[in-house]
Amino acid sequence: MKILITAPYMIKERLKVEPLLASYPIDVVWADVTERLEEEELLHYLQGVDGIICGDDRFSGRVYDGAKSLKVVVKWGTGIDSIQKEEADRRYVKVFRTLDAFTDPVADTTVGYALAFCRNLIGNDRILKNGGWEKPQGYALSERTVGIIGFGAIGIAVAKRLQACGARLLAYDVVDKPQAVVDQYGVTMVDLLELFAQSDIVTLHCDLNPSSRHLLNATAFATMQRHPYVINTSRGPLIDEASLINALRTGQINGAALDVFEQEPLAVDSPLRTMDNVLLAAHNSNSSPNRWHHVHRNSIRMLAEGLGLDTV
Repeated sequence: MKILITAPYMIKERLKVEPLLASYPIDVVWADVTERLEEEELLHYLQGVDGIICGDDRFSGRVYDGAKSLKVVVKWGTGIDSIQKEEADRRYVKVFRTLDAFTDPVADTTVGYALAFCRNLIGNDRILKNGGWEKPQGYALSERTVGIIGFGAIGIAVAKRLQACGARLLAYDVVDKPQAVVDQYGVTMVDLLELFAQSDIVTLHCDLNPSSRHLLNATAFATMQRHPYVINTSRGPLIDEASLINALRTGQINGAALDVFEQEPLAVDSPLRTMDNVLLAAHNSNSSPNRWHHVHRNSIRMLAEGLGLDTV
């Protein structure tokens, strides 16, 4: 069988991945990709391919129609918004992913950003490196209210860490959560308007879907009474980037930490790159050797399972 690998994280660690593939009766094609493949590029690569391990490639009905032999799509990681699973289901293409793949590193990154903002770590560093000796106000996490949007595995992991620091925790989720879990982590479930109004930090941990796209927009920023910091380690399009830039410029929010963006890579001329109250990363909050290796192995196992091969 012929398989295609377009997941940049697997390609980056090809020498580690190839031994994991060697036990299977497959021919492997390694795509030339930096961030993701668009429709036309996928159509070029998918001819005669039985299965793919992909990143955030732009699958569509047209792509599935053109990939006549495709039987299995494995997402390296968790989010499958770019795969259009409904289109795959209509064509009997199996879709797999690794749930909770990066819970710990993403939660750690989120708390790192929260601490950086509360303790003004970046600001203090810049003052001294520019020759100053000012002492800007900092806050203990126990003095701050954190609003968690999306109370799934990562949202819960963030709450667990912040509870240990004494933060007041609010959370919102479209799915009702067991009261025992909510109580365990000292969280108060609220609606979005209350979360926006009361939070000093707003952090996003929800899936991207039609109802969550641009969840943070101009209207949302206008209701954020405490001028919070916004953290996004989830999916870029959860935030309307133009409205975010305006909210940062006008002081509606105090700052932002962004690991993901509406368009990736982030444009070189994006205003976000020049703002002192913004922390940026190149979609890297999943960075973890142990978790990467787990996802490599699990992705290959799911691919073999979907193709009807004996798993190793």
